[in-house]
Amino acid sequence: MIKEATNHGNRKIPEINLQQSMISMLDQFSSPYVIKDLESRHVYTNMAAVNLLGLKNKSEMLGKSDIEIKSKLFWFDDTGQEYVRQDKQITQSGKRMTCLEIHPWAVDYPYIVNKIPFYNDDSECIGLCVFTENLELFTLSDFVKGNLPGSFLLNKPDHFFTERNCEVMFFHLQGISNKETAERLNLSPRTIENYMQTLYEKVGVTHFDDFMQFCVARDYHRYLPKRFIRTEHLEF
Repeated sequence: MIKEATNHGNRKIPEINLQQSMISMLDQFSSPYVIKDLESRHVYTNMAAVNLLGLKNKSEMLGKSDIEIKSKLFWFDDTGQEYVRQDKQITQSGKRMTCLEIHPWAVDYPYIVNKIPFYNDDSECIGLCVFTENLELFTLSDFVKGNLPGSFLLNKPDHFFTERNCEVMFFHLQGISNKETAERLNLSPRTIENYMQTLYEKVGVTHFDDFMQFCVARDYHRYLPKRFIRTEHLEF
């Protein structure tokens, strides 16, 4: 089922050959499903995924990475590059990733994307499987700020910051004032100011730009704290 391919430079990557029974099964799902190889190229997609990207047929995705696909989802920001980066992280770490995707210029609703490593019979990671779930109820009042990323992580990147740290940081990183943040978290502005000062000291910086750079390097700018998510409900 798996053979070595040398299509991308001198690097050999496993070629994924799916059983027809698996293809027939995934084709029946109404939710988007795709399978990618170690180069982030689509080796399988169902029509639900094609429709999500606003495309007409599978040939517009198969054999291509997200950077190469001509979908309006990838027109206005670094979504394609971010997906490829996430794919590499998943295949190298062997850990799944769950993201909240919000791209109002391309898709009319937020949706959850699950990415898991794809293994062969020898337990070797040869790619990843991506499947999507819709959110049925949501509020997005904070998007008037215009600073939020289109792809949110639902798994905390590491253990450097606590979940409570992340709740306060979430608003701070969007440029929301201490007063607004305090109102949303039912705290005083002075408490928020002191809290952020403590976090700046923890990181070892004194300016917002340096704090943002640290958070971007560790993907905290994309992490959506669990407090802001309810079952089928986003609470901003």
